[in-house]
Amino acid sequence: MSQVPLHIATEFPARSLDEWRRLVDKDLKGKPFTSLQSPLEGGLTLQPLYASQDAAPPPPGVAPYVRGTQALGHTEGGWLVCQEYAEPDIAVAAEAIRNDLERGTLAVWLCLGPTRGIPVKDEASMEQLLASVLLARTPVHLESEAAPVSMASLLLDVATKAGVSRKALSGSLGIDPLGILARTGALPGGVDAMFTEAAPLVTSLSGSAPELRALLISTRAYSDAGATSVHELAWAIATGVEYLRGMERAGVSPEVAARSVQFALSVGGQFFPEIAKLRAARLLWAKVVAASGGSPEAQAMRLHARTASATKTQRDPWVNILRGTAESFAAVVAGADSVSTSPFDEPLGAPDEGARRLARNTQLILRDESSLNRVADPAGGSYYLEQLTTEIARAAWTELQRIEGLGGMEKALTQGDIARVLTETRAARDKAVRTRKQPIVGVSEFPFLGETPVKREARKAFGAEESGRVPGIKESAEVSRSVGLKPSRISEPFELLRDASDRTLAAKGQRPTAFLASLGAVAEHTTRSMWVVNALAAGGIESREKHGFADPAAAVAAFAESGASLAVISGPDAMYPEWVPVLTSQLKAQGARVVAVAGRPGDNEAAFRAAGVDLFIYAGADLFSLLSSLHAQLGVA
Repeated sequence: MSQVPLHIATEFPARSLDEWRRLVDKDLKGKPFTSLQSPLEGGLTLQPLYASQDAAPPPPGVAPYVRGTQALGHTEGGWLVCQEYAEPDIAVAAEAIRNDLERGTLAVWLCLGPTRGIPVKDEASMEQLLASVLLARTPVHLESEAAPVSMASLLLDVATKAGVSRKALSGSLGIDPLGILARTGALPGGVDAMFTEAAPLVTSLSGSAPELRALLISTRAYSDAGATSVHELAWAIATGVEYLRGMERAGVSPEVAARSVQFALSVGGQFFPEIAKLRAARLLWAKVVAASGGSPEAQAMRLHARTASATKTQRDPWVNILRGTAESFAAVVAGADSVSTSPFDEPLGAPDEGARRLARNTQLILRDESSLNRVADPAGGSYYLEQLTTEIARAAWTELQRIEGLGGMEKALTQGDIARVLTETRAARDKAVRTRKQPIVGVSEFPFLGETPVKREARKAFGAEESGRVPGIKESAEVSRSVGLKPSRISEPFELLRDASDRTLAAKGQRPTAFLASLGAVAEHTTRSMWVVNALAAGGIESREKHGFADPAAAVAAFAESGASLAVISGPDAMYPEWVPVLTSQLKAQGARVVAVAGRPGDNEAAFRAAGVDLFIYAGADLFSLLSSLHAQLGVA
């Protein structure tokens, strides 16, 4: 497989909407058509209307598998309800697995490793971990941080010892060299050495264990580090291209290698783009395998979907249940073969049994009560989703071509290109979060300062002496290195401000406090005042509200009684030119350290600042920077 032809534009016909556009342009009366469009991540654009495409995709079960790899979808039994485990204590993880399998979980996904996973070191510890798993009936998936071939061998040895034939095994063994390189920043021996090590196992299992896939392509590292849906998809397919070529160099044909691959993608908070991403993944993988000479059967992607970690919050973590539900729903609608829903308390430490139960029951309700397993390809026929699938596939293919131009995914990682792209995408997403263009419920929108914290035991950090080295594995002088991709959650900036507020509460007995001087009648100021209260709470600043001041003297007297050092003036714009300069100077004279005004100042900015106004709080501003500035001026650390 020396070269994959990278051109699929002819597969994506466009449909003219000229007549409708002429009518819309007339109604817009000079406004640009772009005013009806909404930007999506990855350079995509949401259109105001979608119509039938010239060429609809083939039905489910037919290559290139846009609508799923099975003719009846998951209508016969449903998708596999899977649960992921990364507990640092093997005994705790084993008990969690036993409990979950007894209560509806159908497959287990084991994150193995010394820093962010289960520290399996030998056959005995693998046997302990899987003590309650009926290997002949339960798919087991491995995702290893280190020595994945050895971890795979341990699983096979445990199955042999239990008398389970390889033909009865199902799941995946987690040999994912580029995934390890992306997550940890280092791969002892290098990528080609791992292909050479894995090749005999891949060849052997292709005949003896057809339901057990040796190779894994996991996008966990990219998703956790802030990848867009387009980048995540493109890099997954680019990794697949690299694996087909690498295995061919090691003596394994693309046909056999493709049948040995398990994909695992994350599902984030953009509901429809995430559905389209999973559908496009099957399309692009089928194209790659077909171009490599693979049969239609080899082109069928086996796809696991996990709810994203980056979207989850530590603050108001109960909202994560809703996020996980929406993400799981998207994965099921997209036709994932197996789905894992993360427990709501995962960002806080080791999840407890109740959180795992809620995660598991999320999928059981989608299956058993919402009947999502009774429809093959629920997304099929939606003009919007069909077109969005096409657009995401196009964009991802363009990115794949760019990666190919760099020399492939390994070089993109080792030369720092992937890290560079992620830095740029994180900066763009961070800007959207800081300005609340991308709101986070319970954190930047509608925060609850009185919430009772959810406490979880912190995950144990393993040292070098507990690195999970596997006996019989020789250390190699050759190491492939890349910039390790750092996981991050989009809510972290505002959560840091809340942490500082909590420290102030613990040290001084009260949070940083703002006096809210609301002007005019309740009907005149209430909308803006409530907006300001929520905006300040996003930074852990508590508001003490006063309503309907008749004159500046009354507002200043109330401020003096409040004990606050921050005053925020809020009211109708019409009252500002007269009230703001007078009230600001009197508040400063009364001891206000900071005076802010709610709303854009417009032409009054110079006069207001001359009167002593320190900052303006308004929709669209960089709220995180404003709140950080207030923290600094109020001495919150």
